[in-house]
Amino acid sequence: MPKVSDEYREARRDEIAQAAIRCLERNGVRDTSIADIVAESGLSTGAIYSHFTNKAELARYIVGRFLGVRIDELEHRAAEGEVLSPREILLTMLGIFTSTGLSPGLVLQFWGEAMVDPEIRAEMTNTIGRLFSGLQAAILPWARAQTPDDAAAAALSARAARTVVTLAQGFIANTAMLGRREPAEYVEFAASVLSS
Repeated sequence: MPKVSDEYREARRDEIAQAAIRCLERNGVRDTSIADIVAESGLSTGAIYSHFTNKAELARYIVGRFLGVRIDELEHRAAEGEVLSPREILLTMLGIFTSTGLSPGLVLQFWGEAMVDPEIRAEMTNTIGRLFSGLQAAILPWARAQTPDDAAAAALSARAARTVVTLAQGFIANTAMLGRREPAEYVEFAASVLSS
């Protein structure tokens, strides 16, 4: 039997994730089963389970494919010496909803399920931890430009990362419940309201 390449496995996982997203958006996280994803994807049950053992693992993959790539990009830019303001970082993070088609409503559903499903909660907790550490690293060059003291810059970076996450969560909840909103308009208006 020929060896399956990493590229093939990743493409298959992406195919399954796209089918899962369609099901999850249509049926909701709670009411989507692996059988629904099998039917949507046209793949066998074995093919699905060879890539994902449960919905929690699938949730981690979906969030990681969209969010993880953005976090890696921001960390790389910071490591290369680029100074990004918290505003620029927030806009980059919110850009996943316009560039990938990921639904804020789906993210909100995962948060809701995390309150009652321990496996999804564990995955979301890991994702949030990764998000915070990545954002702190991305914001640190900006924080260092604000203060020469390393400890103060690290503390400022941590506070700014938490604020960026809070503002992103507000955008996600607002957009999911009240309808589409452009990330740039949201960020600019929030900045103008908070500065007055």
